[in-house]
Amino acid sequence: MARYFSLLLLLHLLLLDVFRAAAVDLSTDSDIPTIQLINSSSLHLAADDKVEFKTNLIDGKVEEYYYLERPPDSKDKDETVIIRTSLNIVHISDNHGASWKPVAAKDIVAIYPHPYNSDYVYLITNTAQHFVSTDRGKKFDPLKTPTEPNKVGAQIITFHKDHSDWLIWHGQMDCSKLPQGRPCVVETHYSTNNGKKWNPLLSGVNKQCMFAVGLQKSTDEKLIFCERAIGSIVELVSSTDYFKNEKVQFKDILAFAVQDDFLIVAAVDEDRTGLRMDVSIDGDTFAQAKFPPMFDVKQTQAYTILDTSTKAIVLHVTVNGERGAEFGTILKSNSNGTSYVTSIENANRNIFGFVDFEKMQGIEGLSIVNTVSNPGDTDKQLRSKITFDDGASWKFLEPPSVDSRGDSTGCAAAGEQCSLNLHGYTERIDVRDTYSSASAVGLMIGVGNVGSSLTKYGDGNTYLTRDGGATWKELAKGTYMWEYGDQGSIIVLVEHPVSTNKLTYTFNEGNTWEELTFFDEVVDVSDISTVPSDTSRKFLIHAKPSTSYGDKTLLVQVDFTGTTDVKCKLDEKDPSHDDFELWTPQRPGTSDKCLFGHETEYHRKIPDHMCYIGDKVIQPHAVVVRNCSCTRLDYECDENYYLANDGSCKLVAGYSPPDHSAICQQMPSLVEWFEPTGYRLIPLSTCVGGQQLAGTIAHACPGHDDEFENRHRGIHGFGLFLLIVLPFGMAAVVAYVLYNHYYGQYGQIRLGETDFDMRIGLGTENGLLKYPIIAVSAVIAFFSALPAIAQQLFTNWRGRASRPSRLYRGRNGTDPFHLNRTNSSGRYQYAPVVVEDARALHDSDTVFGSSDEDSDDDFAHVVPQDVHDIDRATPSSPQLSAAPSSPPFEPGTPPSPSSPTDLLPVSPTHGPISPDR
Repeated sequence: MARYFSLLLLLHLLLLDVFRAAAVDLSTDSDIPTIQLINSSSLHLAADDKVEFKTNLIDGKVEEYYYLERPPDSKDKDETVIIRTSLNIVHISDNHGASWKPVAAKDIVAIYPHPYNSDYVYLITNTAQHFVSTDRGKKFDPLKTPTEPNKVGAQIITFHKDHSDWLIWHGQMDCSKLPQGRPCVVETHYSTNNGKKWNPLLSGVNKQCMFAVGLQKSTDEKLIFCERAIGSIVELVSSTDYFKNEKVQFKDILAFAVQDDFLIVAAVDEDRTGLRMDVSIDGDTFAQAKFPPMFDVKQTQAYTILDTSTKAIVLHVTVNGERGAEFGTILKSNSNGTSYVTSIENANRNIFGFVDFEKMQGIEGLSIVNTVSNPGDTDKQLRSKITFDDGASWKFLEPPSVDSRGDSTGCAAAGEQCSLNLHGYTERIDVRDTYSSASAVGLMIGVGNVGSSLTKYGDGNTYLTRDGGATWKELAKGTYMWEYGDQGSIIVLVEHPVSTNKLTYTFNEGNTWEELTFFDEVVDVSDISTVPSDTSRKFLIHAKPSTSYGDKTLLVQVDFTGTTDVKCKLDEKDPSHDDFELWTPQRPGTSDKCLFGHETEYHRKIPDHMCYIGDKVIQPHAVVVRNCSCTRLDYECDENYYLANDGSCKLVAGYSPPDHSAICQQMPSLVEWFEPTGYRLIPLSTCVGGQQLAGTIAHACPGHDDEFENRHRGIHGFGLFLLIVLPFGMAAVVAYVLYNHYYGQYGQIRLGETDFDMRIGLGTENGLLKYPIIAVSAVIAFFSALPAIAQQLFTNWRGRASRPSRLYRGRNGTDPFHLNRTNSSGRYQYAPVVVEDARALHDSDTVFGSSDEDSDDDFAHVVPQDVHDIDRATPSSPQLSAAPSSPPFEPGTPPSPSSPTDLLPVSPTHGPISPDR
């Protein structure tokens, strides 16, 4: 037995040695050639030696880079950055770019960071031999796949949200052996142990297979959806047992996506003349999206999903796809993604299908969009607009009255003639360079101009807002790249696209600026980066040096950790003696701090306090400081109503008020429905009392008369007794107080009692005072009882007068979904919208119902999930788009204007930009 055990132990050690030898050691493996790095540390070209620079020159151009940000519980002290160059060599830094090591592997064609676990990263080659790290790049292990990665434009790997080791591989067989004319199809395999073992999943996949988890309603953790090509038709199939059994969900689709709470399918309609969209919140039941009346989506148009973070779908539908003149309409859905209303028209789009739309991170309901003011003209004129109520209304950006030199801008207030206009999403080199950061609450930076329309990028200036877009100021003349650090306590600017070797920074949100030299000659800066959470005090400048350095990339780490060692103090118990202030966003032009029916407070470092924040501050400090009284701003127009010029909701000509009773059939468990008034409460609103414009007259749903009666019949029995008795009890208390105040003070045994006192009865039981006391008590009792009695009478009348006939009873049974118009927090149920024209609106409480659970959104500033199509240069974007056809295209060749990228996340590194547009 001992010999047997010894042999097993020896065999185990031998296998362990083999496994360790197979792992890629970044520093010792010399079998694969590496790239030489030219390091120059601590150049101290700065005027302030407290800011430290570390410079590296790397062969080739940086094609993509990612931060593998350490989780909060990590023992590591610094951040990991990984890059891939044009030479298909990967370099990694474990000290935020101060030094770099080449990964001992060549011919890497793509980097796949795990979108749900920052410890995992995959290096993809053009063969079946790849590499994986589960410790943020400290060690890479071989990863063997059953096939080579596909080269037809499909995704390569998709991931499971809850199980980091669950993968789906999209590869293809050796297509050279196929008969002539036979297309090369995608072969998919799955693994539940991070690629150690693969099993066949599905053959003939068109673009992708995805785990459908994280929807609004819980799903089977093994639920997978795939696109399968059947000739020229693509069908959508699903399975919960890795396609041992399957269900055909749709027989003819264009694309699908799993995005936050929703599974979204774009398909050709039955007569094949237009597009339709279907949505599911449980991965099993689908409902067709209902667009506003008279809003038809032609087959030549396209969808772009802009946002789903507030439990609603923000959707751009292309109206004009003509090259150079693209624009469309932004629609917003209810909480189920099924019923849409118009938010804003003529929203700008580019040839890739991406849209000039961006939400401000960290603050609910605030977004910026660029609209085309001359729709149909190939020379588009763009105007920027902002919403403070999640798309219910839009207004021009308020311009600064003076520029950075103190000169007048010539524009006193935003209007049709002039406003502030900003270059947006469609023009960025890297779409991760957003206006805002979730950790820099209230701050936004952008490049643009004051005027009647947006001018060319190179003619613009750089602007900042500190109050969530309510007011703006010009930071500097010229165009700059920006990056936030230490949760907004540091802002770094570098001029772009002109050559420079200077950077400008501020510690006080732009009140004062300092300038430093980061290199000994001017360079062409392509990007500034830091960790996605924007919490670090270290930055990385990406630049192209002069030709004297050859074909190299300059990477400069800028380290501000030496500027102060004083940590900002946050003291909730004594806020007057800490380094933070409480800030509440508010609607411009009003003194009321209520947005969506409540005040929200955020912690922000006091600008002139010289300290660093360090640990991430939990935001917001208080979601609801107080709930406000309802006003007109808490309501939107209901289905078939439009926002008139006077601010009221008018019925669209030719349409009838919506039939709200229909929801009783769709949701059999509902007890009541409300008569339409033309208005409905914005779902994000938590307002109480005040102006009541909706939900005033209730009716019982068929089959729920008794429940409705119990809910509305009012107070009976003992409750009614208390309603009558309590006011008189209050009167008795008042009488007692009055009597004791006077009678007790001037009692029968009293010195100095006068004849006058005796005449008015202060000292007797039969005096005049008891009659006023009785009268006052009666008046108090009467008026205190009036509101309760009136409310009870109205409730009883409403409940009885509006009760429907039993002839209209619907089907019996219970609905698996629950409708709850607002949850306990009142947040993130579904997005509110009021149109600006006479388009009809759809009800927002149909089909599926809303979630009862509070949103877990923390507004994290994260890198979007990416798709690396090896044979095509897909621009980067967290936006998703769908069009009737999306053929693959060669690197460096943009897709045709009629075929933006599919309904998929795409690579986050290189988006389209037209600085001279």
